[in-house]
Parts: sequence; C-alpha cells; structure tokens
Amino acid sequence: MARRTETESTDSAGIAEHSVEPTLRPDTELSATELAEVLNHCAGLAASTAHRMMTVASLIHDQREMDYAERRAEVHSGQLDSLEAFDELAARAAAGEDPYSEFGPDGLEQAIAEVGATLTVTPAEARELITAGDALRYRLSFTGHALACGRIDKRRFLIALKRTELVTDPDEMQTVDAHLAEAIFARAPMSTTRFTAMVDEIVAKWAPDAVRRRRERATNDRKVTVGPDRFNPGQSRVSGSLPIADAAAFDARLSAMAAEVHAADPRTVAQRRADALVALARGATSLDCTCDDCSSCTTESRETTEPEDSPTVDSAQVDTGPMPCSCADKTAPRANYFVIANLSTLIGLDDDPAFLDGQGIIDAETARTLIAEARRTYLHPAAPTDSSTTEALSALRYTPSKKLQALVRAGELCCTFPGCNAPVWQIDLDHTKPFDHQHPERGGRTLERNLKPLCRFHHRIKTFTSWQDYQDEFLTAWFTTPTGHMFVGNAYNGRDLFAHLAPIRPPDHPARVRHGTLRDTKSRRALRAEQRWNEENPPPF
Repeated sequence: MARRTETESTDSAGIAEHSVEPTLRPDTELSATELAEVLNHCAGLAASTAHRMMTVASLIHDQREMDYAERRAEVHSGQLDSLEAFDELAARAAAGEDPYSEFGPDGLEQAIAEVGATLTVTPAEARELITAGDALRYRLSFTGHALACGRIDKRRFLIALKRTELVTDPDEMQTVDAHLAEAIFARAPMSTTRFTAMVDEIVAKWAPDAVRRRRERATNDRKVTVGPDRFNPGQSRVSGSLPIADAAAFDARLSAMAAEVHAADPRTVAQRRADALVALARGATSLDCTCDDCSSCTTESRETTEPEDSPTVDSAQVDTGPMPCSCADKTAPRANYFVIANLSTLIGLDDDPAFLDGQGIIDAETARTLIAEARRTYLHPAAPTDSSTTEALSALRYTPSKKLQALVRAGELCCTFPGCNAPVWQIDLDHTKPFDHQHPERGGRTLERNLKPLCRFHHRIKTFTSWQDYQDEFLTAWFTTPTGHMFVGNAYNGRDLFAHLAPIRPPDHPARVRHGTLRDTKSRRALRAEQRWNEENPPPF
C-alpha cells in the first residue's frame, strides 16, 4: 500500500515536470516579434469590445424606450373621445408645446444619461455610442460583423456610419452594407483615407441619390466661426465647414501663398499658412517675406523717407543703398490642386465619382466643374512590352517624367505605407528596387512597376532601416517589418476606383500558353464531337 502511494507520487511529479501549459511572461521579457503579435491581438480585442459596447448601449436604449412607452400608456391611452379634444391637442402642438412633456425625459434621453454615467462620458459621446449601436444592429449589420471579427476598428466603423447616413432607402442600405462588408473581408486592412474612399465609391455606385443629398447638405451647412480658445489664453480658434471643392481651392491658395516666400524665411509652414489667412482677410493677394534680406529692405526704405521740408540734394550724389528685395510687387500665386476622373465622366457618358487629392471622393458634377478650366493630362498605362527609344532612355534616368509621375500618383490615393494618409501629390516617389546611379541598366529602373508614392517620413524609414518592400506585377505594395511581419500598403487604390489605370497584363509565360492551347484544343474536339452527334441524330430522337 505504501509502495503504491510512492509510485503515484512519482508519476504526478513527472507530469508536473513535463507540463506543457503556457506560462505568462511580463511584456518586458517579450521579444519584438512577440510584442507585435500582442499589439495585433489587443487591436482585435478592442474592436470586438467596441462592437459589444455599442450593442449593449443600443439594448439599454431599447429597454428605456419600452419603459417610457409603458409609463405613457398608464397615464393616457392615446385615444381621444371627441373632435374638440383632437382640435385642442392639435392647437397645442401648433403653438410649439410638446404634448409628451408631462411624461418627462423620453427613452433616448434616459439611455443617454445612463450610458454617460456608466462610462463617464459626455451626453454627446453617449448619444454617438447608442446611435452607432442601433446602426450596427439594423443598418450596417454585415459591416458590424467585420468590426466584431476585428477586420476594422471602431474608428473605421464610425466612418462607414457617417458616410452612409444619407442612404434613406432600406433596400439600398442593405445593398450598400453587403457590398461594403464584402470589400472589407476581401481586402487587407487599409488607412482611413483609402477606407473612406472605398465607402464613398460603394455609396456612389449603389445609392446615387445619397450623393446628391450629401452635396446639397454640404452647400447648406457651410459656415465659418471665430471664437476664443478655451484652453490657450490670448489665442482664438477659426473653424469652418465648406463644400469639398471650395475647401480644396482655399487650402491650395494658403499653401501657394505660404510657399512663395524665400527659403530663408524663419517661419514654419503652419505659421506661414496662418499669416496667409490673415493677409487674405486684409485684402492682400500675396504673403510678405520676413527673411533678413527682405526685412532689412523694408526697414531701410522707411528710414530713407524724406520729410516734406528737407533740402534738395543732387540725386547723383545720393547712395541708393541695396537693391529692393525680389519679393516686392508680387502677383498672387497660382493655387494648384489635382483631380483624377475618367474621361467618360468628363464628357457625360457616366456619373462615376472622381478623386480630389487631399480631400477624397467627389461627385461627377463637382468634378466636371473643377476640370472645366483645368490643365489636363490624359493617362493610360503602357504594356510591359512597350519599349520605345524615348521610354527606354527615360527608364535609365532617376527622376521620372511628369507624365509618369502623374500616372503613378493617380494610381494611388495617398502614401502607400500601411496606415499613412499623406496626400499623394505632396509626397515623394520611391524606387522599390533602388536605382543604381552608377550603372542604371543593371536594375531599379524608373518605371511604373518600380515606383510608388511615399511620404518623406516613411521614405526615410524604408531607405535607412531594415524595412523591406516589394511590388508585384499588379502594383500591390508589400512591406515587411524588421520583425518579419508583412503588410499590404495599398489594399484599395486609384486603380480600384479608375479601372483604366490598372496595369496591362504582361504576356503569358510559354508554359501558360501551352496549357491554354491544350485547353482550347480539347474544347474544340468536344464541340466537333457534339456537332457530329447532332448531325447523325436529327430530331425526333
């Protein structure tokens, strides 16, 4: 009996010694690869948690609405016993009196208070959570499933909610939701700029009336407000809401005015844009430069102004001093912004949406208005076998031609680095395979299939660190982190929005041609056999 106990004790110790149960380690002991996995896991948990919080907030609203309806029913059945009572109620409503005020806060107000207290958030945030939960359950149920699975996060779901709120037809809303969820699950995660463009393109295709209503709302809701900054004494805040085309023109004018000063101007770009806004408010069309040369010229010109009673001096004996600065008598700078659209849309054959750089999707009517007086460039990708002498020589130059730059930028919507939203016409063009400055013919040529837009920050990250990138024959940009994780940078791009920008497929490999020939031969033999049988067995059979 004692021996049996000893054996059992020994077996238990062996099991404990060879246990394969995972042991939790603190994050400080994890490798960079494991930390990246933890980060990705936490992002999925956050998305799933956001889905449940929205659902629960909406369910709380449902219960409070039922409680409110029951309380109203206890006080009044909702039936009127005479026409006089109906007339009295109608007169009270016409006078602006709320017939339900005697019942206190409604179900939504009660739910907002309860959710706000539970989460310690403002009533506006609580209302947003309840509204999102209702849309998740009834309007965007398929897209909400993508949130629950971690394919998108809360921010992107709210983008989808906001961009689809003007879809009023239930059938159209169901169609938009289905196609949006399909697009989300079919693609890798993408930046918010690309995601917003994808949502807008789906809405424009399946609910065109919503695009018209969005344009009307943007026109009616335009405003500009100026008020004191609550957090920074001595400062004010300027905010506004403009139609997308007007906002693009305004932004481009500020950028143009900020860029016209000398390089030695000590102000930052943000400061120059703010000064440009003040200059426009004062009626100026250009921005004064504040570099040392320009400032000294202005000071000296003021000091050399003579009073009216000063004696006359021979002009030949006067030292005129330094020449006036070159920024005097400037004309208004030209504001530039870029619009990409199908030629068929411009000539009115269709109403496909266009893309305004830095702003997003615009409707066809707005695009036609913007491009009516614009300088146009017509783009079409070349076949991989097209190799004229001019193109072959340009491929050996480091700087792409203007047309090639436009083609590469039009094929993207923003920086191709995963998650980046930098406007595509304001950033660098990077050679995926590095350009060989000593021997350009050895590789890294300046071709569409070897170029992609990267902002300066991510361009330096890719060039000087251990990040690796790759472009396949369909121009999909792949990025590999130092830990070995791989991400797609342009899961949705301009070639999805404008099909004619898609790269022309290269000719098939001889092996693919051989298989295709065998399939065609087999198909023709089967067709001839069927024809012979029909000839030998005419109807009736």
